Amino acid sequence: MSDTRPFQDDFDALDASSPLADLRREALDRFHELGWPTTRSEAWRYTNLRPLTASDLALAPEATVDASVIEPYLIEDAQVHRIVFVNGRFDDGLSDIGSLPAGVTVGHLADALKGNADAVMSHLGSTFDWKADALDALNMAFIEDGLYIHVPANTQLEQPVHVLHVTVTDPAAAVVTHPRTLIVVEDGSRATCIESCFGTGDDTCLVNPVTEIIAGHGAHVDHYREVREGQETWHLGTLGVTQGNDGQVNSCCLALDGKVIRNAMTGTMEGTDAMANFRGLAWGTADRHIDNFLRVNHMKPDCNSREYFKYILDDASTATFTGRIYVEQDAQKTDAVQTNRNLLLNEKARVYTRPQLEIFADDVKCTHGATIGRLDEDARFYLEARGIGREAANSLLIFAFANEVIEDIAFEAL
Repeated sequence: MSDTRPFQDDFDALDASSPLADLRREALDRFHELGWPTTRSEAWRYTNLRPLTASDLALAPEATVDASVIEPYLIEDAQVHRIVFVNGRFDDGLSDIGSLPAGVTVGHLADALKGNADAVMSHLGSTFDWKADALDALNMAFIEDGLYIHVPANTQLEQPVHVLHVTVTDPAAAVVTHPRTLIVVEDGSRATCIESCFGTGDDTCLVNPVTEIIAGHGAHVDHYREVREGQETWHLGTLGVTQGNDGQVNSCCLALDGKVIRNAMTGTMEGTDAMANFRGLAWGTADRHIDNFLRVNHMKPDCNSREYFKYILDDASTATFTGRIYVEQDAQKTDAVQTNRNLLLNEKARVYTRPQLEIFADDVKCTHGATIGRLDEDARFYLEARGIGREAANSLLIFAFANEVIEDIAFEAL
């Protein structure tokens, strides 16, 4: 990898005849223009990428894995449409999409681009400003494949789609993958998607996923991402959402394993009477670092949003939360609530929380708040006084704290 033009050799090896070729070249040029994010940027103030960028990162090569590798990450006792990507490439042998309602597409982007490139490309990068962030530009530069869901108007996709993004790490080299997910749910339709991101080892690697959700008028979309990466994996993800009138989007990120886990989320309500729920639960151990960077844009009147993020931090783990609710001048009757709650289990654990409001309308109800605390000693004493051991009492209290997020997961098997 060249010091002046990172990833150029990998880029030159991509298919230059792809309909994405011009977009990808523009994106790589933008990445080179921006350079790797640093802590001088407000968006990356508490997440230092220098240890990662010192590695000689290269695009992960094609790889295969045995079915036993994905087995621990399957959702038991649930009927789902399963689609698997290994190092960003579709694995037909491990996928089991099954039968779909008429008109519904659950497949991979490479096929969709061959059949209907203009429709797919009109949505890619439409839910957030990918030119504003180097990692988003880098993902755009290396789009080859990914999950593509299209649900036509007035259609119910009854079974959830479960996509597994598998990264095969390499002890001899630091690799990078760029998973991509595009979900288009048209007017009056409904769909659920679960993303599971995990790796096969604990070697240094970068996973740089981008997911986009386009929800039409009256559409309902449930989205979950579980991050269960290796101990040396840097998971730097992005989620972009746009909504029409009367629609609802629920998204929840479960950040459970990885060295650094960052989720940048942008939700934009372009219609009236819409509802957006963004939730997150993160578990920090050892020296793990977790960063949720959230912006919710209220562009039209009579919309509601709820942002609820919880961190449980042990050992010397750290976390940061930056959340901004933006209310446009015409977005009267906005009702938005943003909450970040943090449970510190160790004196070495640290959290930095920055809830923010940016309001240009006058008839709104917007609140934000953050709390940082330890386990309730009185509650623990109450449990111990009834014969429950200290370790079990701690577990019960931690579960009660986490369960406020978990109980809102509509797909019970997850």
